[in-house]
Amino acid sequence: MLSFLKKDKDPLRQRVKDLKCRQIHFVDDGYGEVTAAMESDCKAMLKLSPVNYYAVKEKYIMAKVYSDKDFSENYVELFRYDNDKIISSSKLFAADKETVSKAFAKVGIIIK
Repeated sequence: MLSFLKKDKDPLRQRVKDLKCRQIHFVDDGYGEVTAAMESDCKAMLKLSPVNYYAVKEKYIMAKVYSDKDFSENYVELFRYDNDKIISSSKLFAADKETVSKAFAKVGIIIK
């Protein structure tokens, strides 16, 4: 009943709360394969293509990217949406600066 009083015990979740969150929307193709591949290599996220907001509105994959100021520490969490409802979500994956930079470049955000 008082679940809102529970503290989140996961230290990684606590760390992520202190980082800046940015979102990238991708076309919903291959969510299962990408999340499975992200277990071993974070570059699997780069296989996804960005959403054209005028064409795809119902089904998409949202990547929440949590980063510190200089992008030396990055975490990615993937969510699959269908009609603005979360269908599934992944765990937090660690990502390097180069991968995050390339993912943001796909949607026009340049990171140096």
